[in-house]
Amino acid sequence: MKNKYIKSFLNSAISIIPILAIIYALSFILQASGMNGLSNTEYILLGFGGFAMMVGLSLFQIGAQSSLITIGGYMGASLSKQKKLLIVIVFAFLLGSLITCAEPSILIMSKQVNMNSTVLIASIAVGVGLFVVLGIIRIVLKKSLNVWFLAFYLIVFMLICVLQADPSNHPYLPFIFDAGGITTGSATVPFILALGAGVAMTRGGDKTRDSSFGLVGLASIGPIITMIIMILVKPGGFSAYKVGELANLPLQEVKWDYITNQILTSLLPHDASLGSIIEVVMALAPILIIFFIYEAIYIKLSLKKVLSLLVGAIVTFIGLTIFLTAVGSAMSPIGLKMGTFIAGLQDWIIILLAFGIGCVTILCEPAVHVLTTQIEEISDGELKKRTVLIALSLGVGLAICLSVIRTLFDFSIMYYIIPGYLLSLLMMFAVPDLYTAIAFDSGGTASGPMAVSFVFPLIVGLLSVRIGQSESIIFYERAFGVVALVALTPILAIQILGTVSTIKNQHYLRVIRSQIHDERNNEIIHFN
Repeated sequence: MKNKYIKSFLNSAISIIPILAIIYALSFILQASGMNGLSNTEYILLGFGGFAMMVGLSLFQIGAQSSLITIGGYMGASLSKQKKLLIVIVFAFLLGSLITCAEPSILIMSKQVNMNSTVLIASIAVGVGLFVVLGIIRIVLKKSLNVWFLAFYLIVFMLICVLQADPSNHPYLPFIFDAGGITTGSATVPFILALGAGVAMTRGGDKTRDSSFGLVGLASIGPIITMIIMILVKPGGFSAYKVGELANLPLQEVKWDYITNQILTSLLPHDASLGSIIEVVMALAPILIIFFIYEAIYIKLSLKKVLSLLVGAIVTFIGLTIFLTAVGSAMSPIGLKMGTFIAGLQDWIIILLAFGIGCVTILCEPAVHVLTTQIEEISDGELKKRTVLIALSLGVGLAICLSVIRTLFDFSIMYYIIPGYLLSLLMMFAVPDLYTAIAFDSGGTASGPMAVSFVFPLIVGLLSVRIGQSESIIFYERAFGVVALVALTPILAIQILGTVSTIKNQHYLRVIRSQIHDERNNEIIHFN
């Protein structure tokens, strides 16, 4: 047990230290060049925040394995045995929508968007709930995932064409696609992955392994469709975006009261913020309540297993609370400030920095570690966790790089979205089904709390300096969209990985066949 915690902490440290090193190094370089950099107070806050993220991430991984993933497996296996389709639909919808209502990434993003947060979150939640139901039905009916992705993305782009008929809706296109990315984060991904795997193990047939993935990818489509519908029904529902105020701290003096205030404000309810404790309770409580109601009626686990799930949930709660507190108190404000600092650099330097930051940001996402671990287990080691992480890292690095280019040069996000998804949909028919399912799950998983809490504020800070404004509708069009690209490029990265794997397997088979052919040619047959 002790070794498990130490190993988990070391893995978390390896994941988080690189992005801290980039921030420290960048700030030191800027100060050495006579430009603005972080104050001593912010250096200390970042150090505390980084260590807390390591502790929180390690506890979250351990707790999720014995609680969220296990609960999802139980629910998936049980729902797939239900003879009454209505029960499957009701519980799958409730689980998908209620978990989404409290997803930390959505709560963070809802504070960034100036519209009614209840309407926003409810619209996204309904989309996830509906598509979780559709995803489970697909597994039960053993339908092709490729066809479903193709059909629903065609619907998405048809609705986008309708939306673009009104020019006043154009600024909100980036946020529409962001909505699909923020739904699948640290709370929802472990559960949805295990739910899909549980159903697939029971009803997946001879394609159990391939059917285990894809549910997260489908769940990400629902919010895109519901957000389009919401904007069509209620155009102009967004108010001008307002950039948060930056603290003007003395460079040398350490302000401990500021550090304490930042931590407490992020941890506890404050003004319009619920605080990470309440947010995590809201994220976990719906899962536990619905599961234990269902469990008491249909599964009926032993007391020992129930207690094990509760202990795992407590560890998950502690880990995720620590992680989100660190993100909210340190990463978001420092991300915003770093964005204002790098705005004075040359464009090509900013673009390179964005790529480097993106490559290491993905390693800090809790849900990514859950996904990559499950990929290695279900693929029987065919897909190594390290290989998938490298592919995701390069994909997210490219995503943030492209997002910064779009912010700097001001062009529509559809120049990325349309070719990107068109290519991914075409590649579905060239790579094994397992890679397609994993690819779309990876896209949804990569866009978690770190993308929303650090990378997005970084781009907002950059843009606010470049356009000289702190409040404008233009932020929706030029700053938003980074989550959408973070959800897109990992899909292509994993599909490329699948293409390479297919080519290598075909080459291996050709070599084997040639060896068999040569050996037979060398045989001497004697006829009597």
